Amino acid sequence: MFRQENLGLPVSKPNGQKVTGKKHDRKLFASIAGLAVVLIVLAALFIPQSSGSSIELSLNYSVGEHMVYDSTNIVTNQMINASLSLPGITNTQSYNSTLTLDVIGSNTENYTVNETIATSPNLFSHPLPPLTLNVSKASYYNNFIAPGGPLIFYNSSSNPTISAYLAQPTVKVGDVWKIPVNTGNASLGLTGEVTLTFAGLQDVTVPAGTYKTMRIEVTSDTLSLHSDDSIIVTPDGMTLQLNGTSYIEQGTCRLIKADLTQLTTTNSPGIGSTSTLYTEKTLVEYTHP
Repeated sequence: MFRQENLGLPVSKPNGQKVTGKKHDRKLFASIAGLAVVLIVLAALFIPQSSGSSIELSLNYSVGEHMVYDSTNIVTNQMINASLSLPGITNTQSYNSTLTLDVIGSNTENYTVNETIATSPNLFSHPLPPLTLNVSKASYYNNFIAPGGPLIFYNSSSNPTISAYLAQPTVKVGDVWKIPVNTGNASLGLTGEVTLTFAGLQDVTVPAGTYKTMRIEVTSDTLSLHSDDSIIVTPDGMTLQLNGTSYIEQGTCRLIKADLTQLTTTNSPGIGSTSTLYTEKTLVEYTHP
């Protein structure tokens, strides 16, 4: 004999509750499965890019491109004289600048770029004339750190670690570059280590538009400043720390947005001082040929 539950009909239990049959169970399972698919899709939308996503390392411009960047620079200095128990003295200065780049030519190795810079307030007695520069296609790494930071890629041919990094054709999400810093010379120099973390792929919106970028996080250990006092006198124990973020466009390594905070600290007997330089650079106008 057929039982009611095998026919998909509700059956009565002694306590008056009803038990659904297999047809209802199939609907329930289908609903659960559908909900699971929705949850998986939503999770995929909100989970950051996984390790392995990569971008090519090459500066790819086109002749006729027009780029305008706005930069902000803020310097804050603080001095404390502990030996005299005087209150700290703080002063802040800032200036803005606009950088215009026009790509007017290219060959197998370089781009020819017209560069114009204007500052506010005007830091120069006369407006700076336009410059015509040869920009190497291999100099994409100049966009890894906001302008004004240490020249960690300077003379990379003498640094095997940097040369090995820059020889890579691509960089992947999750890659970490630990770059030894030894710039300058015995008269004036900087030593330590800077870390670049290629943290993820991200859409970034700036006044010039929305771009697909690689986010690079810039940090450092305590960098040491040294000099022999023949050029610039630096107090003993003078250090520098970096913290910033840069966004470079996928496919071109064009700088879209970057910021960098540089904290310089001095601890001389009885006197301590800090100097903070904050720099921000943003693409505000872009015209494609």
